[in-house]
Amino acid sequence: MLSTGRMYCCRRFSHLTPRKAQSARRKAQSHRRFPVLFALAVLGATTVGAQASTAADPQLVRATPAGNIGRTMRVEQAPVLDGRDGDAVWRDALTLDDFRQAEPAEAGEPAFPTVAKVVYDQRYLYVFVRAHDPHPDSIVGRLSRRDIDTDSDQVGLVIDAYHDRRTGVMLAVNPVGVRYDAVVFLDNQSDAAWDGVWDVVTRVDSAGWSAEFRIPFSQLRFNDQAEHVFGFGVWRDIARRSQRDAWPPTYRVSRQALMSQMGTLEGLSGIQRSSKLELLPFVTTQNVTEQRASEWAHPQKAAMGLDIKYGIKENLTVDATINPDFGQVEADPAVLNLTAFEVRFDERRPFFQEGVGMFRCQPCQGIFYPRRIGRTPQLRAAGDPAFTTILGAGKLTGRFGGGLNLGIIEAVTQRETGATGRTIEPQTNYFIGRLSRDLRGGSTSIGLVTTAVNRSLDDDTRPFLRSGAYMAVLEGYHRFAGDRYEFSAYTGRNLVTGSEEAIARTQLSSVHLHQRPDGDARFDSTRTSMAGGVVSFSLSKISGMVRYSSYVRIASTEIELNDAGLVPLINDRSIRNNISLRSLRPGSWYRSSFSMIETENHWTSGGMPSGNLVRAHTSFSMLNNWGWALTYTLLNPTANYCTSCARGGPALRVEPTQAFQVNVNGDSRRMVIPQLEWAVQSGDAGRSWERRGSVGSDLRLSTRFSTSLSVGATRRVDNQQWIGNYGHVLSDTTHYTFARLAQTTMSLTARASFTVTPMLTFQFYAQPFMSAGSFTNWREIAAARAGQYDDRFQPYGNGATPTGFNVKQFNSNAVIRWEYRPGSTVFLVWQQGRAQDNLNRGSFELERDYRDLFRAHPINTFLIKATYFFNP
Repeated sequence: MLSTGRMYCCRRFSHLTPRKAQSARRKAQSHRRFPVLFALAVLGATTVGAQASTAADPQLVRATPAGNIGRTMRVEQAPVLDGRDGDAVWRDALTLDDFRQAEPAEAGEPAFPTVAKVVYDQRYLYVFVRAHDPHPDSIVGRLSRRDIDTDSDQVGLVIDAYHDRRTGVMLAVNPVGVRYDAVVFLDNQSDAAWDGVWDVVTRVDSAGWSAEFRIPFSQLRFNDQAEHVFGFGVWRDIARRSQRDAWPPTYRVSRQALMSQMGTLEGLSGIQRSSKLELLPFVTTQNVTEQRASEWAHPQKAAMGLDIKYGIKENLTVDATINPDFGQVEADPAVLNLTAFEVRFDERRPFFQEGVGMFRCQPCQGIFYPRRIGRTPQLRAAGDPAFTTILGAGKLTGRFGGGLNLGIIEAVTQRETGATGRTIEPQTNYFIGRLSRDLRGGSTSIGLVTTAVNRSLDDDTRPFLRSGAYMAVLEGYHRFAGDRYEFSAYTGRNLVTGSEEAIARTQLSSVHLHQRPDGDARFDSTRTSMAGGVVSFSLSKISGMVRYSSYVRIASTEIELNDAGLVPLINDRSIRNNISLRSLRPGSWYRSSFSMIETENHWTSGGMPSGNLVRAHTSFSMLNNWGWALTYTLLNPTANYCTSCARGGPALRVEPTQAFQVNVNGDSRRMVIPQLEWAVQSGDAGRSWERRGSVGSDLRLSTRFSTSLSVGATRRVDNQQWIGNYGHVLSDTTHYTFARLAQTTMSLTARASFTVTPMLTFQFYAQPFMSAGSFTNWREIAAARAGQYDDRFQPYGNGATPTGFNVKQFNSNAVIRWEYRPGSTVFLVWQQGRAQDNLNRGSFELERDYRDLFRAHPINTFLIKATYFFNP
């Protein structure tokens, strides 16, 4: 992955979210009271839960069409889980058979009949699904690891145990028994990090195939009441037709909703969770390569830890982890970042992935970035630990009567020291809380999000890091006119505290740049705190063939959200509009289509235009299941001024940039699935340009083995790459310098997967990455806002040129995963990393650089991790 260049006039057009000022005195040193705080939170939530109404609030339940309501029955004799419906309990069971197409033709006739049957007893919900197919030999079932999407036939269930029309779980299986499960939140968002403990058996026979599910009520969350009503749905995928059928009829394209379209399952009484406590202890042993003063060492390390899940009540759950280990998690992609902004990486750690929807503010993304917990030490030097150790973390989630939702995360990371013994990351406490209430069956919601970060600073860290950061956001949305339109808004405040030196560094950082001579905020070296705010609102049409939205946002100059979140865009007033068109049924030559036009305009708080764009996009899925997409972007078509290009210098006028991209994807049903991407870009009146391409393919050699390989290359010239600022900061003698960068980047990404059984799998990932660049035409700013491009710069360096770079990285990860009993797993992991950046700077030669990369000393990690699931 390459992160370079000036994106939207060096401003990242992201949705900024605010923090409300909290009392620093009350929060100070709370990292030392983590157990107490978490216990009080659990106690308080338990009290709320005990006092909450256990009956469903009539305001929260929308009317369900009569044809989408089923009443199941309780059985005394559990069916034998064998994939057949020969047991007596299935003869009189609730039967659902009115399936309709969900894709590609909404409400169309299904190709083949599907029948679902439902019964239950005190501890389990049982569902039998018969997927009729006149050609059983054409049924597609591919082996893979759990939760890996393959192009297979599939049967799935959706269960909304709260019956709030907003949240639930999805459980699915393909004909060879590969399972998929996920939690659903915000009506249509899913998170596959959750791995529930449930059973299913499948069979393929002359009538098609069948799946028999046994779902423990302990895996569901529901209110404590005598009789329950669940939201419920069933779907069935037919891979060779790329078709999905569903009960009840579900409109997946024309409506931005899933849970609110589910049917109703009535008649559930006397059910209970079999156990409120789940324990997952684990032990690890690993051998790690470490560089020491004069040699490489390979110490053997061992550790143990514990994951805990406890159901305080049926609708309130605590998750905790002590000394967590994430050694089996895939490595991040290689990145060379030449921008002023931090790169965002995906969260891959299961504890922080699971249940993330409870903490997600729908209109205000970015206020919680879980990778801040356990982050790379902020004062790290070469040879120091790469990550901060998490001592423990706890998570409390629940839903109460009246549509009230609660989510709390508390985590503590330990003090990390570097090779010299100095502190490179202090002990830190993180708190994230979200309280929201759903009204009108989830069509209206209002919520409060808070975060608090407290650091235990010492003499090593006090001049560099903020001691505390606190934020609060009030957010909500309201859907109306039959849920076709949505109004959403949020507003909030934040406060950060620290020493004069730390707050000065915050003001001078690439997020704030208060040292700009023409900036909207003045630098103050005596400050010990900063506070700011944000407000935003939007109006959208969210269903139908034609959709559109308008979005407005205003963020102050001093808001700082990067302790618990990742929000680099501040000092911003923006308006975004878009309109889109999508097909609801296949056409004469395509299966589906989507087209969109959008515009964005940004200004600083002082009213200076800082960026705009126009983008047009269209994509089609063809009748043969091939797909293609075209995207055209015009950046800064009018005069705009980049506030971050000079990294604290004056706002620099930028020229228009045009970009065009083509994507092609092959038929996912085939053994070979090609992918192609090609993009071109031109800016600075032709002085800057980029050519980027990648080609790859997924290859399925058998139902057990699949692999993918992609090769990417980029050649770019940036005539306006920032080099450095020289002279005394905050003086009129500072030189803000730029140069012409010529850069070449190559990367290869390979993945392979072999499945012995759905419970025993092998996965492999590898990515070599090489990027080299040279600089010429070293210049400094002469007249930053001049109308003519050449008038903005003058020569610098007396003919010298900045030193180029040649960066090479290799990351790989191989994992054997064996789920030897439900919920219990053994991992065998080998990770290898290599890095080399001190040879042949400024020049790129593929063969030479590849050879140099693999001559670099490898950093190997060999790890064995074993977990055992207890459900006493």
